[in-house]
Parts: sequence; structure tokens; C-alpha cells
Amino acid sequence: MSATQSLLIVLEAAEKARDEAVAAHEARRKAYEAARQQAQSLTDWRHDYQNRWQAQFRQSGGMEIVRCYQDFMQRLGDAVGAQDQQVAQAQTLMERSRLELIERERRVAAVSKLIDKRLLEQRARLSRQEQKATDEMASRASRLSASMPGGVNPLASSSL
Repeated sequence: MSATQSLLIVLEAAEKARDEAVAAHEARRKAYEAARQQAQSLTDWRHDYQNRWQAQFRQSGGMEIVRCYQDFMQRLGDAVGAQDQQVAQAQTLMERSRLELIERERRVAAVSKLIDKRLLEQRARLSRQEQKATDEMASRASRLSASMPGGVNPLASSSL
């Protein structure tokens, strides 16, 4: 197996890893966005609930209702806090997946660049070999021509 073929296999593996990283990052981005939206909904709902009950308390409200309201608001605050933690965790995971994706994209780029460099070197080597063969042929023709009586080049085409 040639070095170029080996690099193509490495490139294929790097591209597959990058594609997996893209999918993982997209899934984590969606999870973050869903957690963020849920947190926003809970916060909005808590604010609306507070406003409704504060208006109700201005009209009338017994101590039992106030205690129920306070207990519920405490549980709702706990839920908002837990959701905020989930948002932070989802954001951390999303950032890690973004960094992993960047690293995998860099690897694909590096392997691609190496392949391009190797192909360029191979073309240059082939060109030098062709030039060497042409120079050698010209040298042989020149020596043969010099050794022939009258300096006739037997390789040159003759026109009759």
C-alpha cells in the first residue's frame, strides 16, 4: 500500500470522526436550546403566577392561601434553579463538543494538506524522472550521432 493510499485511509477516518462530532455537537446544541427554552418558560410562568396572586392578595387572602402560595413559589423557584443548572450543564457539554469538532476539523485539514503536499512531491518527482529520461535519450542520440560517419543522426527523421 502506498503512502498516499494510507493517507487516504487516515483522511477517511478523520472525516468520519469529524462527521460524528458534527452530529454530536448538533444534538448537544439542540439539548441546550431545549433546556434554555424550558428555563425561560418556567421563569415566565413563575413571573405571571406571582403577578396574578399578588393582585389576588390585594383583594383578599387568608393566611392559609398565602402559605400555600409561598410553598408553591418555593417549589417553583427550586424547579427554576434546577432547570438553570441543566442549562449550564447543557451549555458546558455543547462547548466541549464544539471544541472537539474544531479539533477534528483541524485534523481533516491537516491530513488533506499532507495528501496535497505528497501528491505535489510525487508530480515533481515524476517530472524530474521524465526530464532525466529525455536528457538521457538526447545524450545517447548525440553520442550516437558523433560516432556515426558524417555526423548523421540515425534517430532524426529523414525527409525524402
